[in-house]
Amino acid sequence: MKKTLGVLSVVVAALAYIYMVISVAVGTGEGVSLTTFALWSTLAWITGFSILKQGANPAVPMVYGVGSALTALILLLKGSFQWSGLDTVITILVVVCIVLWLTMGPRWAMIMSIMTTVIAGIPFVVMTWKAPASSPIIPSSGFLLANFLFFLSGKKWTLEDRLYGGVNAVFTSLLVIPWFFR
Repeated sequence: MKKTLGVLSVVVAALAYIYMVISVAVGTGEGVSLTTFALWSTLAWITGFSILKQGANPAVPMVYGVGSALTALILLLKGSFQWSGLDTVITILVVVCIVLWLTMGPRWAMIMSIMTTVIAGIPFVVMTWKAPASSPIIPSSGFLLANFLFFLSGKKWTLEDRLYGGVNAVFTSLLVIPWFFR
């Protein structure tokens, strides 16, 4: 059962990112940042490799890493480059994640990268709560479902098996809930 949930979480995550990538490709790219997606991709890769190094399933963060990288590439091709103060903070935190990996190991890098992903997403949560109609409900719902399934698919009750899916399920629910209060 857990293996099926794990596979399903990857399929849902991939479909949600395919939708997101296509939306950005056919849209104007307005409101999305190349640097933010590039940084999210880096964080997803750090998390994925940290989880892999600890012997757990890294599939969903790896899918998110690929999806964010493709989104960033499309934004680069569209010439949609922006840099914000938040991007500076996230870049510093990405460096902290790498330093933690090198000095304290993958577990601390994983924890920090998950915290940094939440910090990087706060502006999107605020934007969604202010104007739910401007938030992409379809991929957000897909990410919520993928994260929830990924959380349920964990083999053990350890940080490497459950933290990423659990934190991201709670976080992405904050991107979906406002749609019900519009």
